[in-house]
Amino acid sequence: MGVSERLTVSFADADAQIQGVAIAGVGTLLKLGEQLTAAAPPLFAPDDGSWRVSSPEGFELSLASWGHGTALSEGGTFVCPCGATGIVGSSHFDGLAMLSRAPADSEPGFALERSLAILFDPQLTFALSAGRRQGADGHGEEQLAAVAFRGEPLEPVAIEKPRLSSTYDAESQLTHAGLELWESEESEFALRIGGEALAHGELRDPDGALTRVSFIAWHHDGRHGLGSYAIRSTP
Repeated sequence: MGVSERLTVSFADADAQIQGVAIAGVGTLLKLGEQLTAAAPPLFAPDDGSWRVSSPEGFELSLASWGHGTALSEGGTFVCPCGATGIVGSSHFDGLAMLSRAPADSEPGFALERSLAILFDPQLTFALSAGRRQGADGHGEEQLAAVAFRGEPLEPVAIEKPRLSSTYDAESQLTHAGLELWESEESEFALRIGGEALAHGELRDPDGALTRVSFIAWHHDGRHGLGSYAIRSTP
């Protein structure tokens, strides 16, 4: 891993009821069935065109790209859907992952950043990012970018007009998320995705930034998948 990058992987195996989010230099959160546990920051290592990602006593996965990754915005986070196999906790893992690589100094001035990984199956995944600058008033002033990955191998399709809505409970914990994705101005209908939060955790950056992670059950057009919704706020 280069020092100029911030690497994150979100992964899920629906059959094993395992979900995880791991951020290099920050930490790891794992949902093992109904149990939420923390682990050490992951180590990322290139492995003959793939990646090996591991956290001591947490997990060890091999990531194999399923298609072509893409940048969510010009000069911004690069995302790539992957197949993931290995061990998480003491369980075998054979599932899906979204690898993201962001420049460490990307988008200075963002006080709050959201990142979503939506993992349905090897033929359909989504990624979304949103950034809000210091002093902005709510969602209306966020900069959103999203991409759909479709086909076999997966090919990226940029979303021209993404919309994200989020619902929180009295303790400010995320409960639901909804996406409307208009692929182009000519699109007759928006693609709609809904999600319900299953568990919550937090990871703290060395610089004090806080990342709140929600593990999500996603649904769209008869499909059901897993993934994550992370909110990173700076001090």
